[in-house]
Amino acid sequence: MRTLYVTAFFLLLSLSSACAQSVSPTGAVRYSAEVGGLATSAPQNSFWLRTNQYNTVPVQSSFGTVRLGMIRDYKPRIDSITTHKSRFDWGFGLYAVANVGPSPTPDNPAVLLPDAYVKVRFGYLEFYGGNRREVAGLGDTLLTSGFVAWSGNAMPFPKIQLHTPDFIPLGFTKKLLAFRAGYAHGWFINSYIQGSYLHQKYLYARIGKPNWRVRFYGGLNHQVQWGGHADYLIGTPLAVNGHLSTSFQDYLSLVFGVYPDALQNARFTSFDGTNRLGNHVGSYDVAFEWRGKRNNWLLYHQHMYDDASGLALQNIPDGLTGLRYLNHSIANPRFRFQRVVLEWLTTTDQSGPTFDPTARYQGADNYFNHSQYIQGWSYRGRTIGTPFIMPRADLTPYIANTFMGNGFFPNNRVVAWYLGAIGTVRRGPTITARISYSRNFGSYKQPYPQVFHQLSTLLAAQWPISEWPGTVVTTSFALDRGELMPNSFGSFVSVKKLW
Repeated sequence: MRTLYVTAFFLLLSLSSACAQSVSPTGAVRYSAEVGGLATSAPQNSFWLRTNQYNTVPVQSSFGTVRLGMIRDYKPRIDSITTHKSRFDWGFGLYAVANVGPSPTPDNPAVLLPDAYVKVRFGYLEFYGGNRREVAGLGDTLLTSGFVAWSGNAMPFPKIQLHTPDFIPLGFTKKLLAFRAGYAHGWFINSYIQGSYLHQKYLYARIGKPNWRVRFYGGLNHQVQWGGHADYLIGTPLAVNGHLSTSFQDYLSLVFGVYPDALQNARFTSFDGTNRLGNHVGSYDVAFEWRGKRNNWLLYHQHMYDDASGLALQNIPDGLTGLRYLNHSIANPRFRFQRVVLEWLTTTDQSGPTFDPTARYQGADNYFNHSQYIQGWSYRGRTIGTPFIMPRADLTPYIANTFMGNGFFPNNRVVAWYLGAIGTVRRGPTITARISYSRNFGSYKQPYPQVFHQLSTLLAAQWPISEWPGTVVTTSFALDRGELMPNSFGSFVSVKKLW
């Protein structure tokens, strides 16, 4: 079976290379190749070595990896020869990862394709289809601990999406107002529940002209897992003969977040009639940006919601709050911080401890768990949202086997602090550091008898090789100590070539 995976992997790369050779030289095709390996002192790899890696790093076992990428970017918006704006362009991305060491499983196959997409641009709009690495929300996308609703922690799956990649200024406001919007449909392929879909949309606004130092942002994102069928649903009041509705009429109800047209019918049971169709997850986001000549500050908050009570702000202050600092100074000291991110996550309120099915806002939101979708807000065993709400399999055997009363995510009441930083050494490496500390309370459904503490750290360095332009050696070391996850120490080393 492993030979089959590897053969398919190199066949795909050969076909992709042949396609790339047919692209015009002005298409700006770029390539990358990386070879590396991870070693660990424990069966489970350290948290910050595998988190927010789009499931390309196995949770367990030392391994070797080969990663090959190819991307065609859009051409510059203004042709340097004709000074004519190009309204139409296209591109693609392919990123393949082959891991050797752990035994392949359906959730962690030996060959993965985090990127395999084609994109088309027309003016301000972009349409793409396929797998694509991305996050959803306002905040620092490079150094964050993970956005609350869509963090880049799980493997990407196929989507088609129409969106505006950048903020579009509104001319009639003299560029005072700008917006970003997106609408997508996706497929949860090869999942524990067959035939389920993703509905996703977002809308964000910006107040502040492009040359202003102070700008404000606000908006929301909304994701729904819906439809599908599974044997475990047969004979339950959760579905009709094991099937969840996929009708267009019910799709419209979940798009607008309203109750369906009946309490129950031939398409769905009273569970959907009283709770709305689908598994809804998202966040309200606000941000304040200050841009100076030498530095940039971004203060942001992502207010998470998992049902109607979160939408109605009954679960304040739950969500992610962050402060990002960028250093634009041209000074060249021996060491310079480029980026620093400080974040605080809390998920302990959940609209109160009591679930009341007769109330307008039922309470006990039980983040990321869902009765119909027994693995909740996850894909192939990995959390789609904030990685601090982690699957049962990631916890210590004592916690995983003792506290069995709250499904796939037994620990979704968390308070976490996080600090990340990137700095450069003059004529030396780029250093990245991450450190997180969390207090873990279990859930309202099954609280832990005591608070479990967890510390996770990472220190990484990227060393450019001057003799080989475009070549970087990466060395990373990570440590987990605490009561929530198994203690571990791990290291990752790789060589990467870009051209």
